[in-house]
Amino acid sequence: MKIIILGSGDVSIELARYLVNAGHAVTIADTNQEALQDIGNRVDLRVVIGNPSSPTTLRRAGAENTELLVATTSDDEANITACCVGQFLFKIPRKIARLRSAEYLEEASDLFGPNGIPIDHIIATEHLITQNVMAMIELPGITEYGSFCDNRIIVASAKVEIGGKLLGKSMVFFNEYDGKAAILAVYRDDTYLTNLEKEVFKVGDEVFFCCERDRALSQLSALRKLSTGDKNITISGGTHIADSLARSLSERYKVKLIEMDNTRAKKTALNLHDTGVEIYNADPMDMEFMKEENLDSTDLYIAATPKDDTNIMSSLILHRVHNVKTLAILKSDSYVDLTANDKSDIDTVVSPKDSIISALLSLIRQESVENVHLYRQGKSEAIEFKIEGSKLTSKIVGKKSESLNLPKGVTLGLVIRGRKLLQITNDLVFEDKDRIIAYLDDHSQMRKLVRMCRPFSFWIPKW
Repeated sequence: MKIIILGSGDVSIELARYLVNAGHAVTIADTNQEALQDIGNRVDLRVVIGNPSSPTTLRRAGAENTELLVATTSDDEANITACCVGQFLFKIPRKIARLRSAEYLEEASDLFGPNGIPIDHIIATEHLITQNVMAMIELPGITEYGSFCDNRIIVASAKVEIGGKLLGKSMVFFNEYDGKAAILAVYRDDTYLTNLEKEVFKVGDEVFFCCERDRALSQLSALRKLSTGDKNITISGGTHIADSLARSLSERYKVKLIEMDNTRAKKTALNLHDTGVEIYNADPMDMEFMKEENLDSTDLYIAATPKDDTNIMSSLILHRVHNVKTLAILKSDSYVDLTANDKSDIDTVVSPKDSIISALLSLIRQESVENVHLYRQGKSEAIEFKIEGSKLTSKIVGKKSESLNLPKGVTLGLVIRGRKLLQITNDLVFEDKDRIIAYLDDHSQMRKLVRMCRPFSFWIPKW
């Protein structure tokens, strides 16, 4: 597929790299010459320097023959304009835009679509992060999370702790622990384990698994002792993400929000005036203020300021001094690396970049792939794919899992057949239209798996 990506931020660059590895012809355009030249030297793609929303730049990028335009600049108006130019001047068939402004998102149903501004899909950062954080609060103890099969199945990770009911027991027991579930991967000291049948669960193991959403909390008890539900939540930051989180969480929890900037605190108070959220204009690292307002006794602290260093330091203070459970939203991979160990003072880290790229990849939809979610800072991924064909026209249909020559590091999880949820056993034979969850330890194996899943070129679908 021929794809144009507009923007030179982390999301744009990582998306471009992924799509090139998946075999697409990618052109990336923006005004940041240094960033584009750097990615152009490292990845096999075209770069165009110029205003990403201008007809001249889009024409130089090959808009006349492009199948998909992805506008991911930091400017909402530039993304909207680019999609309009792409539609009216170049007739680009599909257009995806990343939007941040709540004003646009609140009016999205009237503004965008076939009868409005020509944007086929909108990626709303605040909405994605809010969904992710809400899931982690509802499933305390998970470290990463993705939703599949129309939200029926989740793929999540958690670390084994003392109190887990399968601690010290064989990993093969996990799949039958409570309902239908499947272990997808286990990492021990950041090393991928290859022979799970011979392994037992040990403290610190990072386990990726898939199961029905409704059974996830019970399944977690196999790996760790379940903590009591949070009641009081404190959020730092007056950002769009913090405001969105506060509004959503206030429906179920008692929420307090801290914002250091006076002007922004007033704006947040105005935005959340119809909720029960308490707004404080203060420094989230002011220990005296924390103690005075009893924020040191909160059940969960969510660090959502625009600055990673502030999020890390405030989380460290509350966790180390007051033993408060912490969740930090971090943008930089280097900061995420610092927190990725058992001794970290941050209990959970959320990366907006991974969530945004996952959402974009799911919308782009490669052959047979229905949904994609990145894990481990983009090194691994889970996908939902649908197989089609017959015994004669497919490498999977009519076969058992043990007979499949899967790419290295690929594990199959659960199967949706119609409305039935099936575990992959030695007797299961794959059928046409099955939807399968797969986990890839190395996301670069995606291309091989997609080729394996698609039917032969002479296959004719049933109508």
